[in-house]
Amino acid sequence: MTGSCVSENPCFSLDYSFNAEEVRALARLFRKNQDALPDALFVFASKIEREIYNSMSIDEAESFYS
Repeated sequence: MTGSCVSENPCFSLDYSFNAEEVRALARLFRKNQDALPDALFVFASKIEREIYNSMSIDEAESFYS
C-alpha cells in the first residue's frame, strides 16, 4: 500500500499476524457483507479471500462459504 500513500490519504501500518481462525472469520464476514463493504476495504478483503483459497481445496472452499 505504500504506493497509494499521499498527504490526503496517509498510510497506517499495523504489524499483526492473523491466526487461521481469524482469517477464516474475516473471510466469512467479508463474504457475508460484501455488498456493504466500503471500497476502502476491497483490497484487504481480496487478500483475505485469496489466503483462504490458497490454503484449501476447491471442495473445502465451497463448503467453507456455504
